[in-house]
Amino acid sequence: MTRRLSAVARPLFVAALLGVVSLPLFAAEAPSPRRGTKLVVVNDDGFSAFYTGRYQNAADLRRQVATYADTSVAVFEWCVTSGSRVNFPSRTSELIGAGLTAFGRRGDQLAVETLHRLAAEGTDTLDVVAQACRANGILCYASLRMNGDYAASAADDSLSRQFNSDFWRAHPEFRVRGPKGEDRTKLSYAYPEVRAFKLAVLREAAARPIDGIALDFLRHPPFFGFEEPMVRAFQAKHGIDPRPLPPTDARWGPIRAEAMTTFLREARAILDAAGAKHGRRLGLSARIDHREYALLGCDLATWLREGLLDYLVVAQRTLGGYEFDLAPFVKLARDAGTGCAVLFGEEGITSGHDRTAAEDKLIAAGKMAPPERASLSLEQYRRRAARWYAAGADGIHLFNESDPAVMRTLGTVPPAPGRAP
Repeated sequence: MTRRLSAVARPLFVAALLGVVSLPLFAAEAPSPRRGTKLVVVNDDGFSAFYTGRYQNAADLRRQVATYADTSVAVFEWCVTSGSRVNFPSRTSELIGAGLTAFGRRGDQLAVETLHRLAAEGTDTLDVVAQACRANGILCYASLRMNGDYAASAADDSLSRQFNSDFWRAHPEFRVRGPKGEDRTKLSYAYPEVRAFKLAVLREAAARPIDGIALDFLRHPPFFGFEEPMVRAFQAKHGIDPRPLPPTDARWGPIRAEAMTTFLREARAILDAAGAKHGRRLGLSARIDHREYALLGCDLATWLREGLLDYLVVAQRTLGGYEFDLAPFVKLARDAGTGCAVLFGEEGITSGHDRTAAEDKLIAAGKMAPPERASLSLEQYRRRAARWYAAGADGIHLFNESDPAVMRTLGTVPPAPGRAP
């Protein structure tokens, strides 16, 4: 499939052929708003509703997607990875909970039993969700958590056993390292083998009837540390040993970005190849933290300039209710001129935490009440959206939110006077 050049990109492409500039710009194809003027995207983590028992069969998945039919949701992101395992049939990784017979939480056991029963019955959860989206006029993006593996503790290793893949277990040499070589749990994108493993999952997802891939950089950094390839690259560029330096030294950003931008380009190429087979273009998006994206290796300027992203979600890796200036990200995208949409990323939960294995045992024994959580209200969403739209946001991305009333509202909220703080 030939990628289309934008009106801005065409003259620059010609200039590149003449040697005036070195890099052509390709057009992004941002999803169009639906039932409103602003783009609304909702993320489903692909696990929690199995944990609670709300998803038990294919009909439940179709029913959930159908709840968005009369809303402004234009893109439904269905997360396919937890840790480095998956929730759909895969030859690259294992189903969540493969091989487990003991679980830390009752909900984990329910989720694993349901996913494995569905697979045994021949149900491909990603295919079911993608087909349901198409039936309801909604785009389906498969969401990949970029580094979700869990550390094991002496008190509880249940999440590590449940979510971390066989690849993770077989290759401790590919994990993020501290300055003294300490194992920091996460897989490092410094290694081509890790990038290939992640891309293989992406390639399998793209073989389903999806419309794109969403890369979630908020779940969970870091992506690099003091691995030997990173140390050598730092020494080659700056002439010093980086191990005495903090991992937050700004000089790390461009070095990490080289590997991560390679990953983005490879992901875009896979989607272009899959799109050619499907006869349509497949999109690519990224969710990043507005404070730490550059240090983590996310070179937004290059990603936008090269037209790698179709929409960019700018958020914060904390509980919800945060505020920041979105305008610089809007300007960055507009200046790139490739058509990437910029969305404010909302986290719906404002207080609370995931239940631990120890808490679940106390709750089951009647010795503890379930932990309480608070969420953004419809009116809070409405007021906040007006500010983000005034700052130039093309839409809103919703994480940990499933209320259709919210989604019926956010596509039509008028911008507030002035700009967001």
